[in-house]
Amino acid sequence: MMYDGTKWDGVPNSAEGSTPYGEWALRHGGELSVLLLSWFDHSARNLPWRLVRDPYRVLLSELMLQQTQVATVIPYYERFLAQWPTLQDLAGADDQAVLKAWEGLGYYSRVRNLLAAVRVVVEVHDGDVPSGEKALLHLKGIGEYTAGAIRSIAFGLPTAAVDGNVVRVFSRLTATAWQPADPSHRRQVRALVEKIIPPDRPGDFNEALMDLGATLCLPQNPACADCPVQTMCQAFATKTVAHFPAKKPVRAKPVEQRTCCMITQGNLVHVNRRPDKGLLAGLYEFDWLEDLSARLPGDLLTTLLAKQKKLGQRRHVFTHKIWLVDGVRAEWPTPGAAEGPDQAGSSLGQAESSRWIAAEELKILPFPKVLVQWRDDLVVALTQV
Repeated sequence: MMYDGTKWDGVPNSAEGSTPYGEWALRHGGELSVLLLSWFDHSARNLPWRLVRDPYRVLLSELMLQQTQVATVIPYYERFLAQWPTLQDLAGADDQAVLKAWEGLGYYSRVRNLLAAVRVVVEVHDGDVPSGEKALLHLKGIGEYTAGAIRSIAFGLPTAAVDGNVVRVFSRLTATAWQPADPSHRRQVRALVEKIIPPDRPGDFNEALMDLGATLCLPQNPACADCPVQTMCQAFATKTVAHFPAKKPVRAKPVEQRTCCMITQGNLVHVNRRPDKGLLAGLYEFDWLEDLSARLPGDLLTTLLAKQKKLGQRRHVFTHKIWLVDGVRAEWPTPGAAEGPDQAGSSLGQAESSRWIAAEELKILPFPKVLVQWRDDLVVALTQV
């Protein structure tokens, strides 16, 4: 018998306890908590944000972990704490310095949300992260999952923290065809978790579910033989683990071909700052060939690119599209008493958003991940001019 998210074959879905996943919770909820927490006590991942149950550290780590693997986050988390050890420190930090510290972690809306959130905490909540769900949901970047994680881990409140990993775990445990990205399915899983979450260890229970989904109950090739709750897993019992959770149709992301031009003049390079809103907001970049074609006279562009040095191609995946970026380096033409960098800058872009800089400044500006390696290589090259 398989639940499709709306109706079970032959089973009424009106009464709360009569749904198969409700029945599963009544039969196995208590045992699940005991087995899962026992496993967590000796198998929990050693993560730096678990050392101190501090609301600021939980908030910082949870925003960093959104759509990013734990191993990638750890060094960023540790550097942030070293530079801004308290929430008040981060709230008062320079935006560009914070963007630079985040450089390479991706999904830059998260760092802008983080700054907005901690500043509201200082201005509205006297520097104390609120424990109420409504107040947390009013902070930028915090949804139901992050609010649940903060409330349970930092404040010991019996609130579920349901992300894709947790949906996958309970989809298999109950043999329910939930989709991790479906909001209504997440709400059903949240209701289920909050029926069985132990009031004395809600944070540990949520983190144990996170660890189970991240280390054993994997999307592909789950380690069922090592699972501490295998005996109550309906998908394992019916040999249907591969069928859960329900698969969402995957849409192909559009691919954009772009060419990044690193335009130099002696020991200087031309850079632009992106607008404060939109994709990669506030970050710096080099010039794009597509923009140069619209701004520069054809003969000047031809001269500029006549002796270009090709730097290869890089691929960057956004949530909604893919960039395939070809990199080239070109020297700004300076025949006779031609334009110097200041006049050249007026041809390349507006002075407020674009300028010529030396290697010393280039290495401290925040750049998108797709351009970081080229930027670092150029820093070395410019210091040798």
